[in-house]
Amino acid sequence: MSRRERRKEATLRRIEDAGWRLFTTRGYEATSTREIAREADIAAGTLFNYFPEKRNLLIHLMQQRLDAAVEKAFAEVASSTLERELYELFDALNDCYAEERRLSRVFVKELLFTDGARRAESAAWTFSLVKRIAELVERAQHRGELDASVDSMEAAQQLFSAHYFGLVTWLGGTIPSRGAHREQLQTSLRLLLRGLRRAAA
Repeated sequence: MSRRERRKEATLRRIEDAGWRLFTTRGYEATSTREIAREADIAAGTLFNYFPEKRNLLIHLMQQRLDAAVEKAFAEVASSTLERELYELFDALNDCYAEERRLSRVFVKELLFTDGARRAESAAWTFSLVKRIAELVERAQHRGELDASVDSMEAAQQLFSAHYFGLVTWLGGTIPSRGAHREQLQTSLRLLLRGLRRAAA
């Protein structure tokens, strides 16, 4: 990296650290972009060059943490049944959301209703995760666990949707606890996969 690139990278790290520290201690709504810039020891205009809106920074920070959770889950998941593999992956993601539940609520809301370039980036981020789920589906098909005629991406989209619905209802308070959330996830996965297993049989 050139000196300029290293300087830009260092500035980004300061923004990330300052934003996360303020969001988690003061709350998202109570934190202003001016305070983030001051905490990061940069000018407000510099912050806007990296993140034009406060929500852009929150989405960036949450996606970083979720990406790390996904990578860790894929690295640690033992080859097993598809149901077990998916449960461990989604449970790892849900644990990540649970670490900062207040911020996770804001993140999901902002992610759902963002627009423009950020919407395209968020769609690409979601697609990359769905694609990796599709790879788990294909492995299960090769094992003879699932019907080989099922489109793996379509199956992955439905499985991700089940996870996301459970996440939203838990964050919104409809599901009262993480224990109940885990039970709901297991039930949803079992119901979705039952038909695929039956077809394979």
